[in-house]
Amino acid sequence: MDTLQPPSHRTRHILLNLLFATVIVYLLFLVVWLITRTLFGDRWWWLFLLNAVTPYLLMPLPLLILPAIIARRWFAVALSIPLFVISAPLLIDPWFQLSTARYGFSSQGAPFRVMTFNINGGNERTDRVLAAIRAAQPDIIALQELNPSIAAALERDLKNEYPYQLLDPQWGVTGMGIISRFPLRPLAARLPGDRWIGAPQAVEIDTPGQTITLLNFHAIPPVGPSEYMTAAIGERERQAEAINAFVQAQRTPVVVAGDMNATPFHRAYHILEHGALSDVWRECGSGAGFTWPGNRTIGGVPVLPWFVRIDHLFTTNGIVCLDASVGPWDGVSDHRAVVATLAAGWRN
Repeated sequence: MDTLQPPSHRTRHILLNLLFATVIVYLLFLVVWLITRTLFGDRWWWLFLLNAVTPYLLMPLPLLILPAIIARRWFAVALSIPLFVISAPLLIDPWFQLSTARYGFSSQGAPFRVMTFNINGGNERTDRVLAAIRAAQPDIIALQELNPSIAAALERDLKNEYPYQLLDPQWGVTGMGIISRFPLRPLAARLPGDRWIGAPQAVEIDTPGQTITLLNFHAIPPVGPSEYMTAAIGERERQAEAINAFVQAQRTPVVVAGDMNATPFHRAYHILEHGALSDVWRECGSGAGFTWPGNRTIGGVPVLPWFVRIDHLFTTNGIVCLDASVGPWDGVSDHRAVVATLAAGWRN
């Protein structure tokens, strides 16, 4: 008697084996990556890039558990369930900010709105930049990649709304600027390091209820040859440590605003958040808060728009967050702004 399976059954069996072989490869990749991430952080450029897309690497994982159980692929089950339990916070956190509990707080004084916005050094659409700023209705704006065209428009068209301006426009990507409805005074403090993208700006601002210090910064980007990208990882972490040192030296509550070029899955970000600073998005933001990229290709490679959060607002105690949102897009910049409503107060 012929016991051979029909061709269709054999084909289905082969395809099922290939499918679960692919699943096993994926699960083993996750094991190796998570161990490497835990031991080495962002040490190499390729690990930095993998860590940047942490939730996307983990997205298929919960979808594999039930099919593996139904198909009785017990090795896949034995890998996928512990992996999911271990990595669930990393998968869910970008959308729900689970890793930091929302603070109770007491506020005093009138609220004020702060905006950080990398406008893109090649952005010549002054009308769109001004429209995005006005739509967000901030009281204080920290700008990165400020070029002379946008700076001239700020001085010409927004001087009545924002009479206090500290502008350092440059062609390219190194321009910086702060504009405010409230009086501001530049500080002489200089952060160490010569690889900032534009010199960080520090000012005191007389907000309703108290004087605060604002630091506007733009950290070194992870773009370039592999050797540069790897070197930039350590430099960015040193820049984060320099920001922490600056914050700890201030006598007034501090707002740190800028383009970190690092996501919440990178060590540079954690250096800031695990110091005296608190990420306002984790305090009072809603959703993922993705701010980059606006363009649909990076180096000619197609990418999803707005899939990581690299622009941040941090505060010390003495300032509480009432609301945080992603600002309107001007249609040109590769970044979206982050806008937060803040007030004098204390986190419990």
